[in-house]
Amino acid sequence: MSKNKEIWTELYNILENARISGKLGYLKKIFQGTRDDIANFPVIILEPDSEREEQHTVPYHKKIVFTILLTCWLEVINKDIQITGSNVNEKGILDIVSDIKEELFKYPNLNGKCVKFDIASTRYIFETYPYRGAELTINIEYITEATQR
Repeated sequence: MSKNKEIWTELYNILENARISGKLGYLKKIFQGTRDDIANFPVIILEPDSEREEQHTVPYHKKIVFTILLTCWLEVINKDIQITGSNVNEKGILDIVSDIKEELFKYPNLNGKCVKFDIASTRYIFETYPYRGAELTINIEYITEATQR
């Protein structure tokens, strides 16, 4: 399995395990790839964005940065709680982003699959009421032999 596939699988598994039995249990589904037929919210969509070679670290090895876009979507009819949620059981977009980051940062090297990762930016999406989204740009650094990926 290629290194980027290992990283992708590990990131998905971390999120899916948190959805099944952890802090992200309120998510309905985690999709791998863009969807346009989502019926139940909130959800996460993972999409590969780019992969770039940064530098040769030592002879015959190079650092690669694999970028994954993680987009979370929720549907909230009550406009007053779309952003911050309610004190009861409804999450706002800020709650969901915070929960995702908290869950991911428990695994600073994605269980040994990468050197490190960071969340470079979070962009909030709000054009289509009653849906709210957030797109997290995740940069994942790994080392590979210069002859392969």
